[in-house]
Amino acid sequence: MDSDTDSRYRKHIGTRYRNSDTRSEDRRSHGRPHTGVGSGFMKPDFAKSRRLLKMADPFRSTLVQTKGVKGQKGEVGELGLPGPEGPRGFTGPQGQTGESPFLHRSAFSMGLTTKVSTPNVPIRFTKVFYNEQRHYDETTGKFTCHVKGLYLFSYHLTVYMKDVKIGLYKNNKPIMFTFDQFQTNNVDQASGSVLLALVVGDEVCLQIYGEDYGGIYGDNLNDSSFSGILLYPSSENM
Repeated sequence: MDSDTDSRYRKHIGTRYRNSDTRSEDRRSHGRPHTGVGSGFMKPDFAKSRRLLKMADPFRSTLVQTKGVKGQKGEVGELGLPGPEGPRGFTGPQGQTGESPFLHRSAFSMGLTTKVSTPNVPIRFTKVFYNEQRHYDETTGKFTCHVKGLYLFSYHLTVYMKDVKIGLYKNNKPIMFTFDQFQTNNVDQASGSVLLALVVGDEVCLQIYGEDYGGIYGDNLNDSSFSGILLYPSSENM
């Protein structure tokens, strides 16, 4: 506030006080009862005073806002305390069935110890290479399925002195045949393999097919073998 405005402000306030005192004296001179300072005191006109201040310095009552330059990013604060545990969620959908902890096994590998020539009956392989589960019965010459699933069967037969026609049978029905023609003064091999899906109780065996095809041979130096193995069990076994 400049000196000129300040002088006018003080003069205005002093005039108000003097006028108040004069009116109080007038009331007393006319015989009116005097009730104290408050009865004749006039409050200063602060609104008018603010207007005078605004006239003297119009920028005093107006806040001019301008956007400053963005400051630097502050440091990361300390890690706060863990919050309270939330409510328990809904139960999720049921997952897929996993693999059984029990490992299903079924396998055999058997060999011949002598010549075989009898047709149309299961060939009995009595030389054991592997038959831990005892799913192949050397007394009947048949493999019996104990675990439903996919199996691989194979055979490798020594052919000597006669032609060979061998059939692989499932439940007494032929599935596949292998034929080998014997060459004089020579030893041949007849072999085959097949994948079969079996259920519990199915039987698989090898048979000579026909009267004139019994040239299968086996001894200590020449093996004829029949093997089978479970590749993977059915999902029903899981």
